[in-house]
Amino acid sequence: MSHQTGIEACGDLRDLFGRLPSTNIRAIKVSIVDDTLTSTGTADASGSWDADYDNCVLPMLVDKESSYVLYRLDSQNDQGYEWVFILFNPDFAPVRQKMTYAATLSTLKQEFGGGGRFAQELFGTAVTDVNYAGYMKHVEAKDAPAPLTTEEFEKQLVLDAEAEARTQINTSSKSSQLVGLNFPMTSEAVQAVAEMCAKKLQYVSLGIDVKSELITLADSARSLQPNDLASRVPDDSPRYHFYVYKHTFESDYMESFVFVYSCPGYKSSIRERMLYSSCKAALTDSVEQQYSIEIAKKIEVENGKDVGDEDWLMEQVHPAKIVFKQKFARPQPPGGRRRAK
Repeated sequence: MSHQTGIEACGDLRDLFGRLPSTNIRAIKVSIVDDTLTSTGTADASGSWDADYDNCVLPMLVDKESSYVLYRLDSQNDQGYEWVFILFNPDFAPVRQKMTYAATLSTLKQEFGGGGRFAQELFGTAVTDVNYAGYMKHVEAKDAPAPLTTEEFEKQLVLDAEAEARTQINTSSKSSQLVGLNFPMTSEAVQAVAEMCAKKLQYVSLGIDVKSELITLADSARSLQPNDLASRVPDDSPRYHFYVYKHTFESDYMESFVFVYSCPGYKSSIRERMLYSSCKAALTDSVEQQYSIEIAKKIEVENGKDVGDEDWLMEQVHPAKIVFKQKFARPQPPGGRRRAK
């Protein structure tokens, strides 16, 4: 079984899942405790599923604390009772916690027996998203505001991570410890960035080791032609690319710093995308301020196919100026009369 975050269910939770057919359990709260999926609460059925919903689900939701809730309906399919999968990630929970829960939801569904056991999936940041009223909106009122889809939820997490990282930026010292998510850079990465800023290297690529949470040196080159930049962009994982673009513009020779953030969408895990996105602003701001350089252009691409040739790079750094020519208005003849054609 594949686990994106390395988090698995504990033995007690697996035993509970196995005993469910012989129990009266209506709802199960699952939390990540010490990097393990653990049951942190259950509620028994006392009536119909709709009558039990708020009584069972709402006490399990804690402000500023992410959690999963598995809720049993009264309907059945060929796998037994159908369930509702709820991921509650409140707005004021730590971004890192929200990221971990979002990245682990597939693992929990697999541990439970697969997505076929779930009639509905709810992803909410407020109680009103996942209470009984929110559930009914999701099921019945297609045009009403509903809990976020998985894709919408992940995009919002990325935006939250970027915003939180931006508020934490503090580049008062030249240490190898970056702000944002406070990931340190390896000595090789620090040296490569310094050499790039001194224009001893023309290209530097940085990556994040997700397990050790270190910013590492992925690639570098003393010389790299603009047309070869695309070949350095991987298709299966995000990267930060710093490039010294040597060129002539309007008869002036220039050496411009360009930053490219490449992220191959859903080919990488949400945790990976979150880590890269949340460190991006801190990284560029730190490099600019600590090494007294100005990044002429910051570009975001999905993969190497989005990176063009030298003409494309020139257009990115020096976009064409649009000149609006004001049309000359012929004055009206005296008295406001139209001139005969």
